[in-house]
Amino acid sequence: MSILCINCNLNSSIEEYREHLNNIIVKKNHNLLDDEVITLSQALDDLVYKCIFCNRIIKNVSKLDLKNIFGRHTSLYYYGEEHLFINLYFYIKAGIENNELIYLAMEENIYNKLLCFLRINNIETEHIKLSIAKGLIKINKDSGLTGLKEQINKMGLDNEVKKHNGVRWIGQSSYSIENNSQEDFLDYEKNLSKALNNVNASVLCIYDAYDYMHEGKVINKTVMEESLETHSYILKNLELEGIH
Repeated sequence: MSILCINCNLNSSIEEYREHLNNIIVKKNHNLLDDEVITLSQALDDLVYKCIFCNRIIKNVSKLDLKNIFGRHTSLYYYGEEHLFINLYFYIKAGIENNELIYLAMEENIYNKLLCFLRINNIETEHIKLSIAKGLIKINKDSGLTGLKEQINKMGLDNEVKKHNGVRWIGQSSYSIENNSQEDFLDYEKNLSKALNNVNASVLCIYDAYDYMHEGKVINKTVMEESLETHSYILKNLELEGIH
């Protein structure tokens, strides 16, 4: 069942912008970093967030660049892989330039497509590792916030991590839910912000807005509403915006 309000004009507007974005990408020979492509992607950002934050008032919005984000628990709501990859390119690039290790917890096919895109655009991928979020989610289930924070601190002592200034985790929410459970994932999300306090690590949780708006198979109303409560920042227009 569609999550979008039937009479909401955003429904058609978001689809029109996605089609326009995809057409421009083809016209630009699949160069996702073309200025016109990025501008359209940011316009799609605005429309998607208008839908996600429907009837919510956000006061005192603070903004951060993508460089100094340790301790931040952030969400990204993407509408199609192209929209996702454009946002992740700049987010990952900023992390690598800050000598951060990038951990990706996501479906392997999306991971491989993303790495291919990054390599084509001259991003060194040896700093990027495929990770499994299931371990952290299980630790949170078994030991709560205390165990989760201890594990994150312990991971910071790993020899590979020590070579870097910190860790930038990126997790695909639908992947984590399908490999655990919705309940365990949401409980984990509730503790993440506190677990990240005073550590050289950040977490970006990516949510499939297309699934939420049209099918709700994994990213359903409950998951989306909880995401708005458990994250302090959103990734929008290539910067972090505070939402609490």
